[in-house]
This record gives sequence, C-alpha cells and structure tokens, in this order.
Amino acid sequence: MLQTNLLAPGHADLVTDVTYDFYGELLATCSADQRIKLFRKSSDGSYLPEAEWKAHDAPVLRLSFSHPIHGSLLASSSHDRTVRIWEEPTASAQSSGRWIERAVLSGAKGSVRGVEFSPPNPAFGLRIAHQPHDDPATAGWGVSWCRERWWGSVLAAFAGNSPVVKIISLDPTPNSLLHLAPTSTSPLTSLAWAPSCGRSYHLLATGARDGSVRIWRLEPPNADEGRDGWRGETEAEFAKGARVGMVAWNATGTTLTTSDDEGVIRIYKATYAKTWKLLGKMSAEEPPNEGGA
Repeated sequence: MLQTNLLAPGHADLVTDVTYDFYGELLATCSADQRIKLFRKSSDGSYLPEAEWKAHDAPVLRLSFSHPIHGSLLASSSHDRTVRIWEEPTASAQSSGRWIERAVLSGAKGSVRGVEFSPPNPAFGLRIAHQPHDDPATAGWGVSWCRERWWGSVLAAFAGNSPVVKIISLDPTPNSLLHLAPTSTSPLTSLAWAPSCGRSYHLLATGARDGSVRIWRLEPPNADEGRDGWRGETEAEFAKGARVGMVAWNATGTTLTTSDDEGVIRIYKATYAKTWKLLGKMSAEEPPNEGGA
C-alpha cells in the first residue's frame, strides 16, 4: 500500500491517539506532551495544521468528535483524571489557536483511558461515555457505542484483566444484556462497534494483548423476546502476534483496520463467501527519501 500523506511534525512526545471528524475534514491528534493538534483537509487532499493547544495537565490519551448534529465538539481524556469538552471557535475567535473549553468532567479516581461521544439520538440528547482506570493492577479498558439508535443507548465495554466484553443497555437503568467470552484468556486492549448500515445484525471487533483480533456477530432480539434476547458468536478470528493497539471500522462497517506494537497496520475485509481476509498491511514508518542524502 502507498502512503498518501505525512502530517507535519510538532508533538514533543509520543502520539497517543488520532481521529477524524464525521466528514473527514478535520484530523485531531493528541500526545503525551499534553497537547492537542488539529489539521484541516485542503483542496489537494492534504491535511494542514490549523490549531494547537495545551489541553491537560498530564498526557492526553484519547479523543472523540461528536456527531455534527451537536455542533463541532471534541472530547479529550487524560492521565490527569479528567475529560474535557472543546468547541470549535467562530471565525472571529480563531486567533488564539485553540478551541474553547466548554466543560470539565472530573471525579475519576484514576486515569481516564477511554472516551467516546454517543451516536445522535434526539430522545436522549448529547451523551458521552468515559472509562477511568481506577486500579493500576488492571490491564485494559475500552468502551464503544452501538451505532443503531433503534435499540436505545447500548454500548460495549471491557476492563481489567478479563477477556470478556459486556453489552450494556443504559435505559431506563443500566442493565447487562450479554457477555462475550472468548476461548482465549488474554486481556483485551481495544474494541470497536461497527456501523450497521442496514444489516440485521451487528459486528464488534476486539483486540487483545496476545495479538489476537476477533470479530463478533451480535444478533438483536426478536420482537417477542424483549431487549434481553441478545446473542453473540465469533464471526472471525485472526492470528496472534504483537500486542494490538487499536481496532477501527470504516464508515460502512465493512472494513476493519488494526494496529499493533510493532507499528504494523492491517486491513481486513469480508469476502463474498462471508469470510474475512487480510486485504493488506503496511508499516507505520516514514518512507525513504527518494532524493538521496
């Protein structure tokens, strides 16, 4: 695969997360240097620096853009035990080079390792889920919302050294709908709920410390089963390797991208035979200088 763009350098420490907004026009990065950087897509398809600011008092760990129905909002979580909500300033107020801080969510007893805005749902307004890392002895953390609002506010979460993913309904009160327990005992490191795009079932991807990646098929309940009839099974499983850092779906939930601790990015796609195959992989390294020197 070919590298199409290289972002301008600038972070003074490890980059911890990268995310696009809903339309792919904005790209946000965060780092252990406590800063957030924003890049806007130009007419030639490259991403140019637009804004940068110190966002937290400790390394920034995760970012999440809201759906544009709620405006241009960005959530960030950090080792400083807070989640901060930032809003894009108007054109007349952009001279400061930073977004406007609208809220600080505090009270966590440890680092907040995961944060994600909910999908748009007029019945509930704007919601955000975040996951504090209260116990330093535990291994992983992760949270991801169901993209289909027909089922209400449903999310998947994992925490600690357990390889189990819990499917949780929040309305009218939090209730566990299903536990997804793989045969492996390796702790999880990441998960992502795929957009359904008209499918009668859902797909959920998980990555683990032993390098394994799984795709779960979730079957919602029938009309006569109520909301407690969720079922889940493994749809695909990929070989073990380096620790999985992140799993992410494309906008239609048909392509899965993974990254690992060796800097390798892999892309998986379902075939017409409904089996998942490796579409390609690339190394997250700067290409050699073709001009010599």
